[in-house]
Amino acid sequence: SGNQRGAMQFFWDEYSVNHLIASYEKPVVALLDGYTMGGGVGLSVHAAFRVATESTVFAMPETKIGFFPDVGATFFLPRMDGQTGVYLGLTGQRLKGRDLVYAGVATHFVPSERLPMLEKRLQEIDVVDYDVVNRAIEEFVAQPEAGQMEYSLADVRDAIDRCFRFNKVESIVEALRQETEAEGVVAEWAARTLEQLMGMSPSSLKLTLEQLRKGRTCSIQESFALELRLAERRLSSHDMHEGIQALLVRKSNDPQWQPSTIDAVDMQKLHAEYFETRGNYEMQFLDTANFEEYPHSYGLPSEKEVGEFVRGENPQAGDFGLTRNEVVAFFVKGSGHKIGVKEKVNWVLDRKTRLLPDSSVLQWIK
Repeated sequence: SGNQRGAMQFFWDEYSVNHLIASYEKPVVALLDGYTMGGGVGLSVHAAFRVATESTVFAMPETKIGFFPDVGATFFLPRMDGQTGVYLGLTGQRLKGRDLVYAGVATHFVPSERLPMLEKRLQEIDVVDYDVVNRAIEEFVAQPEAGQMEYSLADVRDAIDRCFRFNKVESIVEALRQETEAEGVVAEWAARTLEQLMGMSPSSLKLTLEQLRKGRTCSIQESFALELRLAERRLSSHDMHEGIQALLVRKSNDPQWQPSTIDAVDMQKLHAEYFETRGNYEMQFLDTANFEEYPHSYGLPSEKEVGEFVRGENPQAGDFGLTRNEVVAFFVKGSGHKIGVKEKVNWVLDRKTRLLPDSSVLQWIK
């Protein structure tokens, strides 16, 4: 229909711009000051520099309206630490302020009152040099509390991996139910997460999980091409129309999903409809750039990078075991003494390593 053609043109334009931001040859600085959701994520998360403030609220809540996380989420969510991206994509959980830096969504944290000064400083730069831009932003970054990890997911980070590592939504739900049988912070988190998932479109949950699993091996262009195909199919689905009506039109927050339960969603049928059927629209990018990892990395070290260094898979690690001080010093020095690096690396080492017997050498724990 004409409405669908117009909608697909919108998605095509949106994804083209998102890809252009990801591949742009000049440094792009995105200021995530305030609510950053849906389309706002696409305009910011692919930039080389992403600045969060105390007012930033980030989320990808598309499964709540019967859609799926798009604008390149196929690419960036699976590349977050562990299963964090899958958790965010399925639940629509919000991250705030410094959360974004520790999760890898943002590269810097600058108080909102400093943004006018930062913008003025950036306007003074007259060279196309990513390192120069990075150093300029670092001038305005705020220090966290001494030795503190201001990360709302810190206490449940390992539980996220335990529960969201599965390839079936039913298995994720069962893992969360098992976590509720314990006590404390993790059990409370698991109960809240189950409640979140039960409010989402069951078919969207299964579609999103399959999308993000495929995204682990998709290039940036393949990711947007997949999303365009999924969007075309989803536009004609019952759940997308029902979700928008219930949450945005009626505002009753009582969507009647079809199917109404996770178990009732036929995954074989869903896979055939969304992933095996060729779409009627093809992405044509404004830039030819294509890659499997973002070309610039100015955020905090990822858990993957820390693990590779500890295990000696990074050539700079050498042939001998490493102590905690050596690992921390490597990342702090390599980042130019970036604020937050010491705190995150120590946090990762606390969770993922142990000392070899009678030694100060670290051993990585799977």
